[in-house]
Order: sequence, then C-alpha cells, then structure tokens
Amino acid sequence: MSARTLTLCAAVLWAAGMYGCATTAKAPASRSQGEAAPVFQADQVIAPQLIRGSNYRIAERVPVEEYAYVFTIKSDFGDIVAQGRDMLDLRLRELKSIEAARKLSKDPHVVDGILDPLEDTGKGLVLIFTEPLESLDRAPRGFVRMVNQFVDPADRRAGSPERRKLATELDCDPETTNPVLKELLDEMAVQQFGGSLVTRAAISFVPGLSVLPTTAEIKDTIANSPPSAINDEIDKELEAAGVEKSIRSRFCKSAAFTTMQRLQVMEQFRALEAVGGRAALLEEAAEARTQAEALGTIREGKMLLEIHKTKPIQRMKFVGLPLAVLGDGTHVVVCPYDYVNNTQELADGVRAYREANPGVTTVFLTADPVSQAARKTLESANIAVIEGGPSNW
Repeated sequence: MSARTLTLCAAVLWAAGMYGCATTAKAPASRSQGEAAPVFQADQVIAPQLIRGSNYRIAERVPVEEYAYVFTIKSDFGDIVAQGRDMLDLRLRELKSIEAARKLSKDPHVVDGILDPLEDTGKGLVLIFTEPLESLDRAPRGFVRMVNQFVDPADRRAGSPERRKLATELDCDPETTNPVLKELLDEMAVQQFGGSLVTRAAISFVPGLSVLPTTAEIKDTIANSPPSAINDEIDKELEAAGVEKSIRSRFCKSAAFTTMQRLQVMEQFRALEAVGGRAALLEEAAEARTQAEALGTIREGKMLLEIHKTKPIQRMKFVGLPLAVLGDGTHVVVCPYDYVNNTQELADGVRAYREANPGVTTVFLTADPVSQAARKTLESANIAVIEGGPSNW
C-alpha cells in the first residue's frame, strides 16, 4: 500500500477525527497483523485478453502485497514488476505503444534498429523504472547543467515539440519512466521521425484496462504546449476556483504526476464543480510520492465521478481515502485497493470510525474484492460492502 493513502486504519481514523472524534487513537504497531495476504492466478484477477500480448506475457503467480496485486510482466525487453492494477495498466499501454511504433511506421527498419538491441540486452533482466523524483536527482554536470538549470524539470522530461508530438501519435506519455519507451522516443525524435507514422488514429484503446484513455483534447494540449506552460495555466485555473495556494502549488509541481496525468485529474476536478470541498481531490493528489500513488488518485477520481452521476455527492473530505457525503447524509468511503484482506489496522479503523459516527449510514465502496473475513469486520459494524466499483451499487 502507498505512503500517500496511508493505511486503511489511518484513513478511517482521520475520518473519525474530522467528524468529531474526541479521543486520539494510535495506529497499530504492526500492519502485518491479521489475515495473511493470498496469492492468485493471473486469470483470476485480470481479463483473459490481457494475459498475453505480441511482446509480453504475464506470469501466472500474482501475490498480494499491501492490498495490491503484484504482477510480473515477461516482456521482450526484460521482466517488469508492476505493483497494483493501475501500474499494470500503464505498463501494458506502454508496451502497446512500442508495438505500434513498429506496426505503424512507414520505415519499420528504423524502429527495428532502435528496438532490436534493447531486446537483445534486456532478455532475462529486470527492467529498472526510475521514479520521477529520483530521475530529477540525476542532473547533467558541467556546462550542460548551466543551461538546464533554467529548464523546467517537466519540460526536460517531455523533451522537444517533435518528441511530444511523436508520443501522442503513439498514444503514450512523453514523460514516461519506461526505459525502453524513453529510448525509442528519444531516438525517433533525434532522427526527426515524427509524422512518419501511417496514421495517428490507428492505435485502439486496449480493452480490459481500468486506466483512463487519453482524450484527443489532452493529446493536442500536450503536443502543442510545453509542460511548464500547461502547469501555469492549471495553477491559474485553480486559483480562480478558490483552491488554496499550498494545495495548488504542490499539485502543479508534483513530480509523481506527469503533465498528462495532471490534466486527467483536472478533467475530474471540473466535473465535480457542484460538489462542496472538491479541492479534496487535489489535496490528495498533492500527497502522491510515486507513480502508483498518482495513478491511484486518478482511479479514485473516476470512481467518485461514477458515484456522482447517479447519487449526487454533496461534499468531499480528504481523509487518507476519499470520503464522499451524499445528499441523504450517507458516508461513502472510496477504496481503490486491489484486494482488502482482514488486517488489524482495518479492525482498529472500523472500530474508531463507528465510535465517532455511531448512527451514520456508511458504504465501503471498493474497486476490487474484499476477503470474507474483512467483509465480516466491516458488516459487523453496519458498514455495507460493495465490490467492483460504483457500477455494482
């Protein structure tokens, strides 16, 4: 589980505090106490069409660690470990973009010349994906640093207009941390390969993924403006919406989000215009420390919007996990985790929540399964459990 979303216990304890809990509860000393996390087979937790692609296959064994499935992707370029369904979705989309570069190129020999050595080198290796916060520490030295110190970090990651345009044509993020995709974009941009694809619209969205597709509007924005200019516009929009400076500054400057992902959060923020406290979505996003946490925020936003369409949300709170309050006073705790097993922190959190909110109708809405033992813990406190996201409610 991520540092940003804290733990289930901490999230619910924060909720209890925000709704008038008079006592200060301590988090459990050991998060590992309780029901052991299970191990699944890949075909039990993801759609069959995702298990194998033209340049990868997913290993059968899928353990659960800190409420997240841990997938091993056996790709042509080496093994990729993806913690959580959202990271799996991102990595599979990146592999599809690499495949698309070969298929859609008017001169596939050029693309093969870039990718073939990477395949030969990567076989049998575990690919290292550098987090954005780490990559910024690897600044160039000497005279190059003198130039780059005046360049926005996000602009440096996204690269030239040619590189950004090429990335959108391949339906990928120019600020990707995928080492193979980064190399491909770098080399193709240097060779001025943009515009050498058969068609921009030839890449279809991967079926079975939960990650949001990138809209045409976002692609055009990314292709035509550097990240620094886009982030400045986002900051101005949030200031006009009354979001406090500390939140919007941390959100706009967060290295955990790419600019493309930040634009996806903004689409969700705009769609929640009528909801009181909608800045809670940005407050939570600002706490993200890793890519997985950033993607988790986007998944939470997606779930909140789905709820809002059929059961309008009156107000929101940032409590470690999103807490939505409906018009009839019902509390909805939105949980984006892959699998919730019955830990001591869950039991402690549920108890603290009910002490602070004894008569409140509460729904625990999760994107994925809850173990039978965890369900019993929640339902014994009169908290309804709904698995599979808002569509099952």
